[in-house]
Amino acid sequence: MSWTEDEDQKTQQSESASSTKPSGQAVNADSQVVEALKEVLGAQVTERRRARRWKIFFRLVYLLIFVGVMTTVVWQSDVDDMAGGDSVAVMRMQGVIGAQAEIDANEYVALLDEIYANPSTKALLIEMNSPGGSPVHAGILYDAITQYRAQRPEVPVWVVVEDMAASGGYYIAAAADQIIVDKASLVGSIGVVSGGFEASGLIEKLGVKRRLFTAGENKAFLDPFSPMSEEATQSWQAVLDQTHAQFINAVKAGRGDKLADNEELFSGMVFTGAQAVELGLADGYGYSQQLLNAQFSELTPTYYQPYQEPWEKMAKELGVEFSQGVQSTLQGLR
Repeated sequence: MSWTEDEDQKTQQSESASSTKPSGQAVNADSQVVEALKEVLGAQVTERRRARRWKIFFRLVYLLIFVGVMTTVVWQSDVDDMAGGDSVAVMRMQGVIGAQAEIDANEYVALLDEIYANPSTKALLIEMNSPGGSPVHAGILYDAITQYRAQRPEVPVWVVVEDMAASGGYYIAAAADQIIVDKASLVGSIGVVSGGFEASGLIEKLGVKRRLFTAGENKAFLDPFSPMSEEATQSWQAVLDQTHAQFINAVKAGRGDKLADNEELFSGMVFTGAQAVELGLADGYGYSQQLLNAQFSELTPTYYQPYQEPWEKMAKELGVEFSQGVQSTLQGLR
């Protein structure tokens, strides 16, 4: 076979052209594959997003159905309770009586309104454990219970005394139909007290001069660093006597003929539960659960307590702990 240089060059060009052509085709094929993969991946992503949206949608639907069912159940339960379930309302009064204290009349009167607004309430049981406090708040609660007793005489009011129902605590208890105590409970203290001190002689010995400016001659009659005039003493005593008389009248109205004829009854003395029963300040012995099991066995206990914001509850607890800490410290120094 013969060949020339020109033929050899043509052959090389032909081979070069043939080798270049498939390379371009390969690039096009690769790009098509990439595009196809992109489309497949994009479709998968879209499908997953769509599935996720449907999943979220169905979860919301299930949640709404669940909330609706629970609301219906709770509402139906409340309707059943209101319609047919007779109950005994149990309300706990524990602590000091007064504004912003454990037993605040503003909170407990609203609670009484709620209790008596419930037609299923057939009795009221008050768990009392209080040393007293504000005569104003005690009087408000006494009046509220007395008024409801007059409006709903078919709903008996029972007070169960735990450790104590003293002073304002007993003031409130006297409004009840029945007062039940433990033999060792502290009951009574039917009196009014106002304490203080006078240090005018002390500061005079120390060479200290008191500067006090008032508008009204009796404005600072309780100032501990100023002597108290006889007129101011008599006036303040009249205030205490009148408050004491209100307390006595409330107890007599609440207890009636049950009270014994004893001059010590309204002297401010504290009595044991056993003595209280003998004096007519209480009706018998027992405790809360015992009454629920016996006296109110056919009624369902429903517990009521004033609502408190979490921060209010914490503030009260911290205040009690601080007070107890100070008291313990002072006792340790004695």
